[in-house]
Amino acid sequence: MCGRLPLSAAYFDPAFINCLSSAIAEPELAEQFCRIYGSKLNTSQRSEDDMRAFSKFVHDSIYTCLPDEAIHSLRANALAGEAGEVSHG
Repeated sequence: MCGRLPLSAAYFDPAFINCLSSAIAEPELAEQFCRIYGSKLNTSQRSEDDMRAFSKFVHDSIYTCLPDEAIHSLRANALAGEAGEVSHG
């Protein structure tokens, strides 16, 4: 596995941030996470612990399992988006 970072460093990886954003945007994934882990992620009562647990879940279950091509693509898309924001901002 090339280019995967431990969770503490993954927060600085555009691929992980993109992966995390995509995961939270999937209502069924977030809903099932809440059901299985007893989290309140989808409510106004969510806590920092809920957010940390979801981040760890995404890191361990999705990010670390993606093929290298997907990681490179997520990074490229995130960096291309940042470049567009800088040139328009």
